Amino acid sequence: MLPESELTLFEYYNLTSHKNVIISYKGPVTDVIMSEISRDIRVKVGKDATAGRKVFAVFIELAQNILYYSAEKVKFADRNDGVGILLLTQSETAFTFSCGNLVENQHVEELVGGINLINSMDQEQLREYKRRQRGGPSPERSKGAGFGLTQVALTSGNPLQVDFKKIDDLFSFFSLSIKINKDSKPSTT
Repeated sequence: MLPESELTLFEYYNLTSHKNVIISYKGPVTDVIMSEISRDIRVKVGKDATAGRKVFAVFIELAQNILYYSAEKVKFADRNDGVGILLLTQSETAFTFSCGNLVENQHVEELVGGINLINSMDQEQLREYKRRQRGGPSPERSKGAGFGLTQVALTSGNPLQVDFKKIDDLFSFFSLSIKINKDSKPSTT
């Protein structure tokens, strides 16, 4: 018998079986997993072509962020793949793509600053910022909100919703949600 404070599989099932959940995944993000989830996205949101393409583009960027930058890794063959959570939900007016993974606490401030900067810009400013990022020196492994998250904001036309929960002295759980409107108009919120 599990202690009362632990989540049971039934509770997890109830959390993820809501009718608005299109895709729910937790585990290592590998090329094979990305390919399978990509296929599911195309099938499940394909009837809304414009929003579907945006959802797919956002998924690729966010899944790659987990693959490359998650502080939690699983070793497969000769490589280490990042571990995280991917969640795609929908309402009548929008899809929401959410992801989460562990980050080292030393990178939290840089991520928050980068995301705040991205959220402060309009679409034209984001385009210019992306051009500058593309032309600038490429850091070996950026831990800040860089090119990929700028592209996510441009693609969706909506602000990035971010949250950090400190796990311990070394790690925090980073979660990011982005809304993709079904009518392809940017959100006013």
